[in-house]
Parts: sequence; C-alpha cells; structure tokens
Amino acid sequence: AAQQYCREALALFQQYADRTAEASTWHSLGYAHHQAGEHTEAIACYQTALRLMHANGDRYGTATVLTDLGDTHHRTGDDLTARTTWSEALAILTELDHPDADTVRAKLE
Repeated sequence: AAQQYCREALALFQQYADRTAEASTWHSLGYAHHQAGEHTEAIACYQTALRLMHANGDRYGTATVLTDLGDTHHRTGDDLTARTTWSEALAILTELDHPDADTVRAKLE
C-alpha cells in the first residue's frame, strides 16, 4: 500500500513540478522497497532521490538519503559501498554540525 501511495504522490508532484516533494517521495518509496526486501528497487529510488536532493541544494536531505542507501547496501552484503556511502553522509552531517552525524559515525565503527 505504501508503495502505491508513493507512486500516486509522485505523479502529482511531477505534474506540478514540485521537485522538493518529489525528492522526498522518491526517498520514501526507496525506504518502502528497502523494508520489503526489494533492495534493487530501493537503490534505484534512493539514487533518483539523491539526484533531486542535490539539484534542490538540500544538503540534509542528501545526507539522510545517503544514510538509508548505505543501510540498503549493507543489507545486501555490499559493505564497501555501504561504508563509502555512509562516509559521504557523515561528511555532510559533520559540515552541517547535525546531531545525526553521531548515528552515522556509529555505523562506520
């Protein structure tokens, strides 16, 4: 159900050219796929969200998506990519002096 609602929301956000909401919805769709064990789909959604977050200049959103993308890579056993992705997230969160940096740092330890 969550995936269907996300897809319906995406269609509306794309119709109205709301790139911020579209980016967040791609992130939510990726998370729904991740929770369902559909990792290939999750990664594709997260990558789309990342492109939009970057284009929107949303640094915190980018770090959040990178963190979840790293979690998906970790779940698939691709720990090298997970660590690289978490490191990118950590760099942004550290630059923003955001408390989420501690959570990501713990994933790397």
